[in-house]
Amino acid sequence: MRWDNWRLAAIVSMSGFLGLLIEQMMTMMFFAVLLYALWLQRSWNQLYRWVRNPKKVKAPSAEGVVDDVCREIERVRKQNRERKKKLAGYLKRFQATTAALPDAVVVLGDDSLVIWSNKAAESLLGLYWPRDSHVRLKNVIRTPEFQTIIAAPIDEEHQLIVPSPRNSDMRLEIKIVRYMTSGRLLIARDITKTLKLQQMRRDFVANVSHELRTPLTVLRGYLETFNQDSPVEMWGAALPTMQQQTERMHVMITDLLALSRLETGEKELTDEPIDMPAWLSSIIDDAKKIEQFNEHDLQLQINSEQHLLADSDELRSAISNLVFNAVKYTPAQTTITLSWSVDKHGGHILVADEGEGIEEQHLERLTERFYRVDKGRSQQAGGTGLGLAIVKHVLQRHEAELKVSSELDKGTQFSCDFPLLRVVD
Repeated sequence: MRWDNWRLAAIVSMSGFLGLLIEQMMTMMFFAVLLYALWLQRSWNQLYRWVRNPKKVKAPSAEGVVDDVCREIERVRKQNRERKKKLAGYLKRFQATTAALPDAVVVLGDDSLVIWSNKAAESLLGLYWPRDSHVRLKNVIRTPEFQTIIAAPIDEEHQLIVPSPRNSDMRLEIKIVRYMTSGRLLIARDITKTLKLQQMRRDFVANVSHELRTPLTVLRGYLETFNQDSPVEMWGAALPTMQQQTERMHVMITDLLALSRLETGEKELTDEPIDMPAWLSSIIDDAKKIEQFNEHDLQLQINSEQHLLADSDELRSAISNLVFNAVKYTPAQTTITLSWSVDKHGGHILVADEGEGIEEQHLERLTERFYRVDKGRSQQAGGTGLGLAIVKHVLQRHEAELKVSSELDKGTQFSCDFPLLRVVD
């Protein structure tokens, strides 16, 4: 500003002095000021064009206010570039972070328009960004409950459980929250397994109560019947039944405690090389001694002399359970095969029978606690419904997997597949 004042003063003074020499002072001063104003106007016009299109138009070079304005504009532009770069970095980190989340994250605009969504939204909600940008989410999830909360006021938070648009068997917990001023954020996570576990827990409590109630009812009934005047003959008839029910509760509680120790890892796993031929042979000898053994044809097949690195006691309880079940639930003289083999994938213990087989809809739930294919047969055989659950947890502790295949009227196969690192010479 000061430079402009000195320049204007110099122009007026010089034009006035020249005007005195030719006796036209006012005229010279008028034209000098007019030319100066036109020059300033040209600089301001050039400044305007430069502001509108800085990449194509060169900045004006004029000492004074115009130059000060140019420098101030450059300073503000530099700040904006740095701020934009910083915001872009924040946005990039936000997108990278949310993309790594297992939960679906969707940024919603007005009227439930999809502004942005992460990778998990593809598998959970069927939203592909940027293809589905500005799609109305209420047209994707059409359940009445979701339509209600998506139309609710923006300052309210909502949460509900709906089926996934991609898979009707999948259950999503959806939460809509407000962020910043007028935006909304939708978060969806898969809770199918959580709901299944909750149902299994409820079933477990109900089954435990039912399983314990039966023997306790028997014992209580006999105890209420007996008194000091009861004949000795009544005791003689009741005691075997009471002992049987007591033993049933004892076995059930023992299995529950064993299952609890396996799940919590209370017992440390002790790995040792197991001589499989002799070890499996001893399990077959034990199977011949149980009450339900009735001329079953127990065969042992050894296809490898390599040892298995495992906890002998835990693994024995698991494999014995499979073999004893095969004896209990197959008719007399049925062939039951116990085999050990090793291939490039690892070691395999196979228990196969030629019994009645198991229907396909039961196979997936066989390892659930207290799940029985035939409750009548299982209770008659003295089973607790916990054996296969124990087998599964023992194998999991050994990094192994239980595979079950069955065909009606042809038999069932239980394969225990161990990783190759557990097979030793």
